[in-house]
Amino acid sequence: MFFLKNIFFGLLIGIANVIPGLSGATIALILGIYEKLINTISAIKKDTLLSVYNLNFKKIYQDLSLDFLIPISIGIISSALLFAYTLEYFDLLGKNKEYTLSYFFGLILCSVPIIINMIPKFRYTYLFYFIFGITIAVSIAITPGIQQENNNIIFIFFCGVVGITGMVVPGLSGSYLLLILGNYNLLVKDSINKFHEDINSFIYLLVFILGMVFGMISLAKIISWLFKKYRNQTLSIIAGFILGSLIFIWPVRSEEATAYLEVINPIINELNNSGNIMNYFNNYFHLIFFIVAGFLSLLSINFISRKKYV
Repeated sequence: MFFLKNIFFGLLIGIANVIPGLSGATIALILGIYEKLINTISAIKKDTLLSVYNLNFKKIYQDLSLDFLIPISIGIISSALLFAYTLEYFDLLGKNKEYTLSYFFGLILCSVPIIINMIPKFRYTYLFYFIFGITIAVSIAITPGIQQENNNIIFIFFCGVVGITGMVVPGLSGSYLLLILGNYNLLVKDSINKFHEDINSFIYLLVFILGMVFGMISLAKIISWLFKKYRNQTLSIIAGFILGSLIFIWPVRSEEATAYLEVINPIINELNNSGNIMNYFNNYFHLIFFIVAGFLSLLSINFISRKKYV
C-alpha cells in the first residue's frame, strides 16, 4: 500500500512538472513528502557513488531510502511519458488550454494557505520573506524568453539543470524556465515523444536527464540545509513564491514575450475596446467552475494524503 501510494504521489508530481507554470516541488510539499524527498536526494555523496560502483545494493538501498525513492521515481517518469502524450492527444495546452490552466490555477491557489499553515507560528517578520518570494516570481514573469531552439549538447545539459528546479524548488516551474530558454518543445514534447524512433531525440533526452540529475543533487543539498537551519523563513519565501507564480498559469492569456504581458494584454485590450473591465470577467466567468474544482481537488488530496507533514 505504501509503495502504491508513493507511485500515485509521483504521478501527481510528474504531471505538475510537464505543465508550464506548475512546479512538481509544490505538489510534493503539499503532499507532505517534500522534505523527505529533498533529504533523501541530498544524502547522495561520494560513498553512495562508490556503493553503486561496487554494486553494494544493500548499502545503496539504505543510504537512498529506495523503498521511498523508487516508487516516487516510477510515478514521476511514468506520468512524464504518459501525460506528455495526453497533452498532445487531448490538446490540453491548445484548444482546451483555458480549462486546463483554470483547474491548475485553483489547485495552486489552494496550496498557499496550506503551506503557510505548515509554519507553527507565523510571525510578522516572516512577511518580509513572503513578499521577497512574490518579488522573485514576478521578476521571472517579466523576463522575455529566447525565441529559437538550441540543440547544442552543453546548452541542453544546462536546460536539464535549470529544468529540474521545478521539482526541487516549490513554486518555480521548470517547464516555464525551459520556455524562457526556448527549448520546451524540443525537450519536453519532441524528445519524449520521439526518443524511441529518432537517435537525435534520444541523445537530447539522455543529456537533458543527466543535467537534471546533476542539478537535482546540487540543489537538494542547498534546500535541505535551508530547511534544517531556516525552515519557517524558507516556507514563507516558498508561499510567496507560489502566490506570485500564479501569473504563470492564469487561464486567460495571449501570445506575448513574457508571462506578465500574456496576462495583462487581454485585460488592456478589453478596456480599450469596451472601457468596461466587467466584460472581461463576464466573458470568462465559466472558468470559475474549473478554478473551484482545482481548489477543492487539492483540499481533498491534502486531507487524504497525511495527518502530519513529513
